[in-house]
Amino acid sequence: MTMASFARRAASTATAAAPSKVLVVGAGAIGLRTALEFCLQKVPVVVRAPEHPRHSCSAGAGGFWMPFKCDDPRIDQWALTTLDDLLDLAASDSKNKNKELVEILPAIALYRENSGPSVESMTTNEYFKFAHFPDWTKDPRIEFQHLTVEMLSWQNSAYRLKIPPLSELKNAGYLYAWMFKSPICNAPNMLDYYINEISETHKMDLDVETNEPYESLEHMQESARSLGCDLIVNCTGMGARELVNDTELVPGRGAVLQFDRKTSERRVPVIMETESGAPNLHDAVITCSFEPWGSATHPAYLIPRGDKIVVGGTVLEGDEEPNIRPEEREKLFQNAEWLGIDVQNSPPPVGEWVGFRPVRPLIKCEFDDTNDTSIPIFHNYGHGGSGWTVHVGAAKECVNQVLGKKS
Repeated sequence: MTMASFARRAASTATAAAPSKVLVVGAGAIGLRTALEFCLQKVPVVVRAPEHPRHSCSAGAGGFWMPFKCDDPRIDQWALTTLDDLLDLAASDSKNKNKELVEILPAIALYRENSGPSVESMTTNEYFKFAHFPDWTKDPRIEFQHLTVEMLSWQNSAYRLKIPPLSELKNAGYLYAWMFKSPICNAPNMLDYYINEISETHKMDLDVETNEPYESLEHMQESARSLGCDLIVNCTGMGARELVNDTELVPGRGAVLQFDRKTSERRVPVIMETESGAPNLHDAVITCSFEPWGSATHPAYLIPRGDKIVVGGTVLEGDEEPNIRPEEREKLFQNAEWLGIDVQNSPPPVGEWVGFRPVRPLIKCEFDDTNDTSIPIFHNYGHGGSGWTVHVGAAKECVNQVLGKKS
């Protein structure tokens, strides 16, 4: 479906009048931000979820801003809208003290093959014309670069990032890299921040520990009626599979280890610049979805996030195993070692996490036109591995459609 098709569908299904009160079901990044967007538009909300957001898929995520495992054509637009918000939040001294919510870090994505322009085209003013880069890479604020690993190594003599040295990258077959600045959401703290904004700043009715998940659309409708709501927004993530019988929605299982950011040691080649002997001092995100370190189903990544370093991972669609398997744990430790942590001389991980990304061919961000319900339902789920990357944009899209505004 094209962007124009989405726009026509949104226009044809918009409600005639603004709701008087909205029941938002779900309290992950998407649900809480959607509720907050309604608050900002002076629309009262009620938020309900069966368990605290710190137990949600959103809480264990790396919080790394980069569209991932989502092919929806709207994703770049929503990602850039989210980028606007996260950069503003990162710059706010009052809201983001000590980088408690958002931290801007350099990000390195490793590649075996050249996905960019040739050397000749790099000398012209048509760099992006010859490149196969997604649109989000063109935003000047993230300072995107496509580099050879030699160029990366040369730049790192100034940046001093804790990344694998040139020899290790080349020996593994990684010859190119994307480098850009990315806001990293400290996921647990961000969820708490949204809860406080909704319940304390805007004084809305929020209960995210009901211990009673909605079992059907009828159950949700009954609750909305009892709460005086005339619109329901379904942000239940994987819960929508059973709630609305969405057969296109599948779990994209992710598994990570969490290391303590302060006490975890880095391998000597990672922290020492071989030519000058000067130490590399600064953290960076490192990600790779290509052999030998990573793959499409087992990407290798290291994300400094708050007081932890998140090391992953897996993207296993249809896999619903709730625990980390022994072979996965071994691979995660290997990823940690490859990407820079001195596993042998560091304390053991302080945590581990398995979550289920809600993956579907297209994000469901639209009014329900298949179920006969007395109270309208708007769906906002299925954001795959890009929940934190698009959560603000997707929330604004939902609210704009409900209120009949242009996105």
